[in-house]
Amino acid sequence: MNIVLTALAVIGGLVVLAIAAAMITGLRQPSRRIYRHDTVIFAALQRDDPALRLIAPDALWASSSLYTLIGDGEPYWTDYLILPPDPRALQELKAQPKVSDLFVAEVALTPVPAMALGVLRLRHLLGLTRRPAAPLPTALDQIDGRRDVLPTMEAIAKAQALPQDLPVTMMNYLEYPAIAKGDAADGRAAYHRYGRQAMRAVHGVGGQFLFAGRITAVLAAPNSPDWQAPWDDVAAMIYPDPTAIFAMEQFPFYRRALSDRDEGLKRTRVIATQAY
Repeated sequence: MNIVLTALAVIGGLVVLAIAAAMITGLRQPSRRIYRHDTVIFAALQRDDPALRLIAPDALWASSSLYTLIGDGEPYWTDYLILPPDPRALQELKAQPKVSDLFVAEVALTPVPAMALGVLRLRHLLGLTRRPAAPLPTALDQIDGRRDVLPTMEAIAKAQALPQDLPVTMMNYLEYPAIAKGDAADGRAAYHRYGRQAMRAVHGVGGQFLFAGRITAVLAAPNSPDWQAPWDDVAAMIYPDPTAIFAMEQFPFYRRALSDRDEGLKRTRVIATQAY
């Protein structure tokens, strides 16, 4: 009996340690600073002099564009900011030097438990999930899914040309159809089913979740017609290097979720950025 009780006590202690480790790890993720708030201000700026740093001491996150991963042409926006929900934020953004265009939106954050992020991160750090070894695609027909929501070969080449120890933050703009094709659920629900598997895959290649949320109000509409589309959500993930994102397709569970992504999206743009 004593042996059984001792074993149960050891197991219980290990479970408590595992839960504590997951929670502590989750609370140390880059998303936690953003998730101190339920709502944030998302801003995309086009500046005439990108070399000039923004004056944003209260920013929860800031990054500058590198290249367009999904979509056409070079990045229109030079900088991205995530700010606390301060009513003065819009005026402060408009006062930034040499800003020629601006998109500012209020975003209600999608709740993501710190414990879940901690478990995903720990699984990777402990080697329980590893980045699959696979060559980069050399043609689009080697990548599953709708062509209009896939990276271009030019984007893949740009990712390869960057320093391979450079962490990259992918900014996702998402627009959903009213009804997901072939599914009774709406587009957001279909995409969120994909998103749960994408979260696993991102962490599996060594990445981390930054934020995701619903645009609840546009505070400053852009001048560019290309960016006046009614975006529904924005989201961002951090990858450990520019090519890590391409390894996600090697996970079978991720490939199975691509049909939800394709059905749930009307349109998307993804911009690779570098945090500063």
